[in-house]
Amino acid sequence: MILQSLSELYDRLAADPSYGIAPPGFSPQKISFRVVLNTDGTLFEIEDAQIKNDRGKSEPSRMEVPAHEKRTSGIKAQFLCDKQEYLLGSQTEGKKDGAGSKCFEEFKRVHLSYEKEIDSADYSILCRFLEKWYPSNCEQFKDRLKEVGSNFGVIQIRGAKKCIHDDPKIKNWWIKIQSASEIHEEKQQCLVSGESTLICGIHPDIKGFKSSIALVGIQEKTSYESYGKSKTENCPIGESVAFRYATALNALLDGPLKGRHRINISGTTAVFWTEKPSMLEDCLADIFSGASQQQEDSQDQSRRDQIQRLLQAIRSGGHFSELGELDTPFYILGLEQPNPGRFAIRFFHRSTIGELLSKLHSHQMCLEIERQYENETESPTIWQILDETAPRHRDASGKYGKPDREKIPPLLGGALTRAIIQGTPYPEGLFAAIIGRIRADRTVNYLRAATLKAILTRNHHHTITTMLDSQNTDPAYLLGRLFAALEKTQEDALGVVNAGLRDRFYGSASATPAAVFPKLLRTYQHHLSKLNGGAKILRDKLVQEILSGISSEGFPKQFPLREQGIFAIGYYHQRKDFFTKKDQTSVTETQD
Repeated sequence: MILQSLSELYDRLAADPSYGIAPPGFSPQKISFRVVLNTDGTLFEIEDAQIKNDRGKSEPSRMEVPAHEKRTSGIKAQFLCDKQEYLLGSQTEGKKDGAGSKCFEEFKRVHLSYEKEIDSADYSILCRFLEKWYPSNCEQFKDRLKEVGSNFGVIQIRGAKKCIHDDPKIKNWWIKIQSASEIHEEKQQCLVSGESTLICGIHPDIKGFKSSIALVGIQEKTSYESYGKSKTENCPIGESVAFRYATALNALLDGPLKGRHRINISGTTAVFWTEKPSMLEDCLADIFSGASQQQEDSQDQSRRDQIQRLLQAIRSGGHFSELGELDTPFYILGLEQPNPGRFAIRFFHRSTIGELLSKLHSHQMCLEIERQYENETESPTIWQILDETAPRHRDASGKYGKPDREKIPPLLGGALTRAIIQGTPYPEGLFAAIIGRIRADRTVNYLRAATLKAILTRNHHHTITTMLDSQNTDPAYLLGRLFAALEKTQEDALGVVNAGLRDRFYGSASATPAAVFPKLLRTYQHHLSKLNGGAKILRDKLVQEILSGISSEGFPKQFPLREQGIFAIGYYHQRKDFFTKKDQTSVTETQD
């Protein structure tokens, strides 16, 4: 299903020039230098082909070149586009002495053998260069070669506007020899297309990760082999399909529009697309990762407005015309590279735009809770939720700064993303991680309370209101409210203290109430006596109302993890209510 969907996507991307899809036999490649030759076959210059990105840093340019064959530990020269050691014989750091010369000799041998077949003047200039050049000459250009780095280079004739691989004669010859092998090799039925075709032996590499490796492959002499077949013969995929799915996936992961189609969530790379171009496809990365909130200055106002309208539609459960057809198929694929040699597929989901909007609306409703501050987002992103599971860095003054994302529990990002887009239960590990952070830094903020509410609502079918619920008789909720009331009484009586009730007792109060609350109530009487008139009466009335809901058997001895989450929400609701402006009429009635 994954390969079939990506193979079908190829036609759509190939028809859109902005994706830079290469035709069969060619592939986009990152180019960092050009070897410029004089017409007599001597070297004119080694040019830097890198470009400046939006941040002003140099990065390789992208160019459509002849497709590369997979290269492992052996020496294999690529056609007209390769690295320094092949094009010039440069000695690479960390390699054995003479390794560069061996690579150049192989590049020279392969290209000289093609000269008569190609019959191109530009190609003959390259051959004369290869005959005259010595790898030792690289010493004269060591500064430039170090500057352009280890990416690929191409060859250009001085005065020409294009590189020699763009010569029509050379391109036609390359395409011809790519298809010639199909005539002589045995064909099999492709598992994806169902056609009888030449089967791909080694699948193309997938880019955009720390190392480029194939998505499909079977190790030789393993339990995955059967019926006497070896390697990819056990999963016959046609060469055409392999090219199509790999080209499409590389365009989404590493192409010029990759920012529109991929996001990284705590180690898992989620790549998504729709069957037809849609506004949802353009904005989903911003909604999931929060890029629109972090990079507003770099976006035009119309795009920010578009994202806000989509978020409003998700929150309200409505629809607006810019989204297009709701039955348009939508796909999302979660990939991870646990080690440099293989991929792990964390999830793959197919639905429609309408179904996805429904799942996002459901997720939004689960998260819905009264915000602590007005400037906090109504639509938390996946990263904002995950950040609440990580400890925060401290600056020199001891103040908390950005979250340490390396400490986010592994696999949590992929599991959370899957739960959101499929409408399935949230990972319970997220609940435990949030409780752990609350106990560690004794802070129950908006995002933590919203996340706990979402998990309790969806996973455990609790009914939790968005704001303070004075009718809720759950012991954990009541004791969370009570702790907030006792803390606020201390603050009103003593002002700012170095270590208040929350710093000293929150963890034990939420886990072992019976061991803590009797002591806190005795301290509360002392703090209450310091309040003035009406404030004293109102606070004591609130505390007594909360205590009246507690069982006559006394405080519970212990709260398991789920009740600790309810305790945190009760605490958050009551704290928020203390700082919410009340209607004057209702306040007067309460005093009476």
